[in-house]
Amino acid sequence: MLSHLWITQFGMLAHTGALGFWMNWIIYSHFAVDVFIVLSGYCLILPVVRAGELRGGAFDFVRRRARRILPPCYAALTLATAIYTLTHLHKPFPWIALLGNIFLVQDAVQRWNVFDSPLWSVAVEWRIYFLFPAIAWLLRRHGRIAVLAATAAVAYALTAAVFTWRLDLFMSSPWYLFLFAMGVCAGWTAVQPHLELRRWALASWGFALVALVLVWRNPMTNTEGADFGRHLPLIDTALGAAVALALISLHRHPHGRVRMLLSTAPLVRLGGMSYSLYLIHLPILQSLSILLRALHLPWAHSPFIRLAILAVVGLPIVWAATVWFYHTVERRFLTVKRTP
Repeated sequence: MLSHLWITQFGMLAHTGALGFWMNWIIYSHFAVDVFIVLSGYCLILPVVRAGELRGGAFDFVRRRARRILPPCYAALTLATAIYTLTHLHKPFPWIALLGNIFLVQDAVQRWNVFDSPLWSVAVEWRIYFLFPAIAWLLRRHGRIAVLAATAAVAYALTAAVFTWRLDLFMSSPWYLFLFAMGVCAGWTAVQPHLELRRWALASWGFALVALVLVWRNPMTNTEGADFGRHLPLIDTALGAAVALALISLHRHPHGRVRMLLSTAPLVRLGGMSYSLYLIHLPILQSLSILLRALHLPWAHSPFIRLAILAVVGLPIVWAATVWFYHTVERRFLTVKRTP
């Protein structure tokens, strides 16, 4: 959300000089999606581990995922479409783009991702869900190595095809299948007895360092981010491995300081509403930014001043809207009712 707040005023390109040194980190919010993809696989496999099977089979799993994910997503799309229509009254309405969003293929055609751009990752995740029953079956029958080998082969064959022939499909991020599988294998591993936690923690830091070095060598500032994008599958894989290994360590170390911090009430509350926050924050921030520009306030011409105004005024509005959206929409579709 903070990254998108910055991007609404300064755009996606990184900055140079002192400003870039202090602020460029904020435009790398893409890595939050890496964490989400790995964490999703980790969380989905834990009930399978406990039950010894995928409850209800593949069809019931997809049905439950659809009920959990799609209604809030479509409600957010409705809100974003209304905001887009009101803020683009003098432009033809992109009906094809709307259909692309409805069928969750807007990640494949970037010009369709105009209403609520963070939804591209929901589209990617939604397709991966259809493969989860096969991944769970392969894991139970043949183990982690088979899962990692099979998903890596599929993921990076598709990635190579995208980079070779169809670079316009870049946002479909086929390498995320492997990150998801790493999360699944991490969940399977975390419940095994007699794990050497120090080894997993050190390996996590090692992969995180690899990811950091790759970003340092290929930042967004180089040729307008082209080097960063070219190396993104490798960067994402290193970071995904770091997250997966960290989850194993956190799972088996219940009294660790990091886990206790993440379990504090404010963060648990924020985590409980994080899907709603993710779905609706950008259209609201964009509409507030457009309104602020339209007012032509003499003291708000600077993007830094507009950024400060949106941070002070916009973020509380976004959070209030998130609480409303969660209790009005998302909470109705939770499998297990909770009150963050």
